[in-house]
Order: sequence, then C-alpha cells, then structure tokens
Amino acid sequence: MTISELQKLFDSIEDYRHKLMLRMIYELGCRVGEFTRIQLKHLDFNRSAVLFPAENTKTGRGRTSFVPRGLMNEIVSLLRQENRMNKRDFRLGNPDSYLFFPQGRPRSGYSENRLRQIFRRYADRAGLNHEYGRDSLGRSLHRLTIHSCRHSHIMTYIHVYKLPLPIVQRQVGHKSLRSTSVYLNPSDEAVADAYAEVQAKPRQASSNSGAYADVG
Repeated sequence: MTISELQKLFDSIEDYRHKLMLRMIYELGCRVGEFTRIQLKHLDFNRSAVLFPAENTKTGRGRTSFVPRGLMNEIVSLLRQENRMNKRDFRLGNPDSYLFFPQGRPRSGYSENRLRQIFRRYADRAGLNHEYGRDSLGRSLHRLTIHSCRHSHIMTYIHVYKLPLPIVQRQVGHKSLRSTSVYLNPSDEAVADAYAEVQAKPRQASSNSGAYADVG
C-alpha cells in the first residue's frame, strides 16, 4: 500500500480498537500470527516497544520492535479506560491477558482469520478491495491483504524514511538481510511519483536536447 492508501484504510475504520490493531500491525511490521500472540506483559511502555518472544515468532528468534510514542500513548489510554492498567503508573491488572481480544474473551485473543476478515471489511469500505483473479479452489484473490500492512511498513521505511536495511531487518524479524533486501526494488507507485516529480519541473532548452532521441 502507498501512504495515501494506508490513510484511506485507516480513515475508513470507525471502530477505535480495530484502528489501533491495524495501526499496530503496520507500525510494528509484524506478521499477523505474531500480532495475535501479543500479551500485555510483552509491552515496554517506557521504550515504546513490543517484545516478541522466540516461541511467538515464525523464525524462532526473539526480537524487540518499536512503535511511535503517540501510538503507544493511545494504547496506554485504552488500557486505563478498560481498567486494565493503573491510572497513575504502568502497573497491569493481568499481564497475561492479550493486548486485543474479542469482546468478553480476554484469554483467547483474536484468530488470524478474524483479523483478515476485519482488514477485508475496511479495505472494501476504502475502495481498496481490488480482486485480480481466483485460485485453484475458486477463492477470490485480492491485491491487498492484511499482510500488506507488513509489506507496506518495510517499503515505506526503506524508500521513504531511508532507514538502513539492518535496522528494518531487526524491526520486522527477517532471518537474513537477503530477505529484507528484496524490498530494495521500488514499487510501481514509487517509480511513478519519482518520474512525476522530475517531469513537473521546468526544463531548460538545450542544443543537445535531441542527442539521445534515437537511442533504443
């Protein structure tokens, strides 16, 4: 997703908890399965970070990932409103409970499929539900899925914010730098934006302007 598509997605979400969930997935750059396992004890409020224990990751390697301070402050406010955190400090009522869970089920958390359904609902509402075909079982294939939040994080922080590859690798939990380096290829949108910016600038006439006209 481009930054504008991300904004459309977030703007389409009327449920505050759903919005926080998708924003967290994007900012952490985590896999959906990793997100569903986040418990309150995994949050480091002082560092604005989330711990992913080795047993909760796809690679079997633990890591710490970071979110913007403003987003973590929103999480703190929500937990205090729900009486899950002390009003004056960061003491938690039940550290083993899940960060997000379906109503009335604090010990079960969301399933990956449920999060995919939530994403699809808002992608539809935002006009981002582009179906491009069907698989061998006849199921619809969409350009965007909830995993696109992870891809978008990586592409944005590499190409827009210019973070070094090893930094992004640590944040998203790639096992090797080679996995992260795949994202060095710019997206179609990045190419279009770059060319549009250059082509919009005034150009000075030059006697050599036609020098390359016949180059194949």
